[in-house]
Amino acid sequence: MTEKIRPDHLRRTAYVYVRQSSGHQVRHHHESRQRQYALADRSRALGFAETVVIDEDQGKSGSGRQERSGFGHLLTAVCQGQAGAVFALEASRLARNNRDWYHLIDLCALTDTLILDGDGVYDPRGLNDRLLLGLKGSMAEFELGLLRQRAREAFEQKIQRGHALWELPVGFVRTEDDLVEKIADRQVQEAIASVFRKFREFGSVRQTTLWYHDQRIPLPHVRPGTGSSDIIWQLPTGHRLYQVVKNPIYAGALAYGKTAAKTVVEDQRARTASTRRRKPPEEWTILLRDNHAGYISWDEYLANQRILEANVARRGVTTPGAAKRGPALLAGLLRCGRCGRKLFVAYSGRGGRVPRYACAGSRTGQGPTTCLSLGGVTIEQAVTDQMLEAIQPVGIEASLAAVDQLAHTHTEQRRALELALEKARYQAQRAERQYHTVDPDNRLVAGELEARWNDALIHVGQLETDLAALADTQTVLPPEQRQHVLQLGNDLPALWHHPHASPDLKKRILRTVLHEIVIDTDETHREHVLHLHWQGGVHTQLRVPCNRRGHRRVRTERTAIDLIRELSKVCRDAAIAATLNRLGYRTGGGQTWRVHSVQNTRHYYHLPNHCNDDTWLTIEQAAARLGVSHTVVKRLIRQETLPATQVVASTPWIINRQDLDLPAVQSEVEAVRAGRQLRRTDPNQAEIPLETGVLEKV
Repeated sequence: MTEKIRPDHLRRTAYVYVRQSSGHQVRHHHESRQRQYALADRSRALGFAETVVIDEDQGKSGSGRQERSGFGHLLTAVCQGQAGAVFALEASRLARNNRDWYHLIDLCALTDTLILDGDGVYDPRGLNDRLLLGLKGSMAEFELGLLRQRAREAFEQKIQRGHALWELPVGFVRTEDDLVEKIADRQVQEAIASVFRKFREFGSVRQTTLWYHDQRIPLPHVRPGTGSSDIIWQLPTGHRLYQVVKNPIYAGALAYGKTAAKTVVEDQRARTASTRRRKPPEEWTILLRDNHAGYISWDEYLANQRILEANVARRGVTTPGAAKRGPALLAGLLRCGRCGRKLFVAYSGRGGRVPRYACAGSRTGQGPTTCLSLGGVTIEQAVTDQMLEAIQPVGIEASLAAVDQLAHTHTEQRRALELALEKARYQAQRAERQYHTVDPDNRLVAGELEARWNDALIHVGQLETDLAALADTQTVLPPEQRQHVLQLGNDLPALWHHPHASPDLKKRILRTVLHEIVIDTDETHREHVLHLHWQGGVHTQLRVPCNRRGHRRVRTERTAIDLIRELSKVCRDAAIAATLNRLGYRTGGGQTWRVHSVQNTRHYYHLPNHCNDDTWLTIEQAAARLGVSHTVVKRLIRQETLPATQVVASTPWIINRQDLDLPAVQSEVEAVRAGRQLRRTDPNQAEIPLETGVLEKV
């Protein structure tokens, strides 16, 4: 056996490679590790000058999916000709895949390096030894695959019998024989059931999450690694609720193999990606329906999955997706009748509240033009009227359901608080019993138990306060309010246009009754042609006239326009805007007036601007030109001696500059300057005749 070991081998270093496949083997298989380290004594007994032990790869698999730094150091030493021999307990310790194994054999053959294991000494340059080494490497790879296959088949066979061999989600526990059953805690059961009820109500995981956060209702979560025994209560996240709705275990089904590992090639080596590919239900490895008691039925689970799928808006998907933010009611429902793509939404106007729908399908590679571009106000109004007319018969039923839903929501909140209070009282009683059983003289323990008891009592008091506050909240509508709701059910348009009707609710209603709207424009008749595809499979056509070119949906009041025309003679735009706001006028979009609003209105209605013209004067400017006080000018206007106009009260008087040269005006001004007062007559007052003698005596 030692004839293959020559003096030139002994002058080089012997490398002992030590590896165990997993952390469990490292912790518990000590004999195997000691046998590998004993190879260093064997190398010294054979006469090698130096022995190096490489044990960096402890707990790493040799399948080729993990980076092994120790094996890399071994290959480097062999390439540099430093290694005279490589010691390993068996071929499987060096590699479990033929790629690494044959690469090592090739390098050892090039550098005349021997390979030694428990069976003998091998020279890779010899054909027989190379053949035997190749067989050992293939057997090591085959053995690993065989072990995995046996373990996987045994694992899946046990799952086929309904056994769960993994940690269960919140709401379930694993029995002693690994079967699945509901948790005995009624508070947890009620909390999980409420998640599915709220998801059916809102139709979106995000909206369900927001509701729980708005109501400050916590949900149970299992602390990982505790086997469902340690449950904490906290506000849910969207990802947590998505996992609950997506998991078929809540429908009484035991599923295995729902995901598949993704293999990627990095640095010329196969790697297992950190994320896994989710498989469709028909490709799941195991699916056992009615395996245990669930929280929902299987049909409801499938309906929830369809809702989740419909909420995802991505390229190539025909569903409208979940309702997005913004006032656009038809976002996600409109599809271009020319290219088949969905229309996107852009907002304009003050505050970005006016939607406009457009299709940029032809911009993708055929030119800069768009297929369609249309205003959304008239389209939304027409579709809304059509939808309200279709659902008018169920208006009363919807109003009654709204009343019942209000009471049901309060019932759910009260039930959750009652269960939480019941559990808190039990925890307080348990803490009290623990405190009374301890020796009072042992203050180190008694003090801690007393603090726990106090915390439990504080928690009980807080829950009792919350429950009392909820009880004070009105849960049953008075007869007059109930009658008002029923009247709204008879008048759906009034209910639809109610100020408190949110756009989100309107979008959900539209998505409930409409599947899709295909729209095109008939340029000949100047009409938008809409094909409404209802959820029941019915299709209707709707024609909406196009807006006239240059036509505005919102218009400014005529009085405001006249004010701008007249005030522009003597006021700047900032003063005009301030005057309009003071008088209570609003723009066509319902906003307050600003400088640019005045400028836009003047430009749109072609109103003249006299900012650089001195044809028109105010009272102050006229007084300055006449050289008198503004009180004199006001008196002249009041006496109608000086012509002047005032559009509405509290606005500036407007005087034509040429009227300052009128003879009557000049006479009055000359009299004021001379210190005398001209005789004035009031048409509404008669003169009193006086005798000359009387005047002289006076």
